[in-house]
Amino acid sequence: MQLDNVTADGGTDPGMIVFLCTASGRVLSASPRAEELFPTDGDQSLRERLESRLQMNPGSPLGTALIDGEETSLVGLMDNREITLGITPLDEHQRLVVMLESLCSPTSQDSLTGLPDRSTMLERIREIQSDGDSSHRLMLVDIDRLKTVNDYLGYHVGDRVIRDLASAMQAAVPDDVMTARWSGHEFMLLIPPRQAERSQQIAERIRSSAASVRFNGGDDAPPLGSVTVSIGHGALGPGETTRTQPRDQLSALNAAVYEAKRTGRDRVVNADRLLQPSVYTTGGALDRAIHEGRIVAASQPIVDLKTGEVVADEALARMITPEGDVIPAGLFIDAASRLQMAHRIDFEIINQTINNCAASITHRPMAHFVNISGDFLQHPELMEQVILNAQAACEGIDGVEKPGPKPLVLEMTEREVLEDTADALMALKPLIDFGLRLALDDFGSGYSSYRYLLDMPFTFLKIEGALVQNMSDSVRAQKIVQHIQSMAKDMGLITVAEFIGDERTADMLREMGIDWGQGFYYGRPEIIQSLGKDDRNVIHDI
Repeated sequence: MQLDNVTADGGTDPGMIVFLCTASGRVLSASPRAEELFPTDGDQSLRERLESRLQMNPGSPLGTALIDGEETSLVGLMDNREITLGITPLDEHQRLVVMLESLCSPTSQDSLTGLPDRSTMLERIREIQSDGDSSHRLMLVDIDRLKTVNDYLGYHVGDRVIRDLASAMQAAVPDDVMTARWSGHEFMLLIPPRQAERSQQIAERIRSSAASVRFNGGDDAPPLGSVTVSIGHGALGPGETTRTQPRDQLSALNAAVYEAKRTGRDRVVNADRLLQPSVYTTGGALDRAIHEGRIVAASQPIVDLKTGEVVADEALARMITPEGDVIPAGLFIDAASRLQMAHRIDFEIINQTINNCAASITHRPMAHFVNISGDFLQHPELMEQVILNAQAACEGIDGVEKPGPKPLVLEMTEREVLEDTADALMALKPLIDFGLRLALDDFGSGYSSYRYLLDMPFTFLKIEGALVQNMSDSVRAQKIVQHIQSMAKDMGLITVAEFIGDERTADMLREMGIDWGQGFYYGRPEIIQSLGKDDRNVIHDI
């Protein structure tokens, strides 16, 4: 059933915000109003389309509601006003999602604190930018631990804390400083030029005033102490037009608040003095790279230590800058994880690996290892698409999809798997049932757990690279690796030693019985561009 049919039957008004999607969240069609407010950028899930403007209340998981297939409603916040998502199952596979109360015009005042709301502050910022005035400053105040308080003591306590802190802040800052409610747990302050040099002092006064507000849940709940805030402040530069949202300035403020929280909370950070690229700056570069097709797979060979034959490879994510420089995953994967973008990188690399596998399979069948994150396990719609892409690639080779294990191997570390291995196994089940195998990475790094070997159907065990690197000089490292090999052999697992850098280490591993090896001794990662079934072209060597 298409959305147009639903509308034609009188089920919806095209002026309303309505989506038709699958139980996994893949959008099938949308009303004109929905397309206008939540434009798509490729094949996005419903959650990805909504999250740019809509913040769902805690305890309102959209994915769970879609999968459950029961009529329900979820509450969230959009443009500083409350909205409701009504979810109606049309059949076993399709869901109708209607956004209610979202066409009402927003007020200019936050109902909880009486302060100006986010839209009012944004409008004032744009006015300043359009005037070319660069002497104002912005300050972002984030309430520490508010989510924990809401979960533990209840939202009524959190609301009281927000109201009391708003009052305390107003009493602490000069009258000519504009204070607004920015989000559920944040306030934004606009500091005029005459107060700009006092920004640090104003921030410290706010931090001190927050100590007068306490987390108090009543007689039945133990006190959680005084409220603390993390604060970032920085210069507000002019924008190009009145419609320009000050993304760079807001990104810098978010980076400063993140640094304040990272270094212990309850402190003030000047965004203008941050030296390292922020997680948000890196995230912005990643987002552009994904959209522009500049996230690519680099292939590193894996050899059979007994024969020296290349039996597999690992696909490693690389970002290509607009200037053509190659950025290794270690410089951006942390930002991707923190900003919940890792699943998008995983999806790109997996699909490229599938294409490269299909292009080279006539040369020599090999296993193709690819890393996946815990974030990827939260996106069943991407797993479904991976299976469809793999099926299409397999059928395109000889017209018949062969049963049994597939060449693709999903590689993960314990720190990337969900806390509950049962949940992880359930999330991976469609891929396992399709024939993909699993590899446990970094075994012996301190993250690895025997419980994961007990609960998860791993085929490969990859030995932590630091252990391999230290084998030449450390008898202890040798004994640990030998113990891992003995255990893996008893369990029928194939061992892969990483970070092999020289012949001596390779010889020691071979004598221990380690099955496969990987490292610069055998080859550096190379970016591969698939050209067809009978040709692959190396376009970079890194």
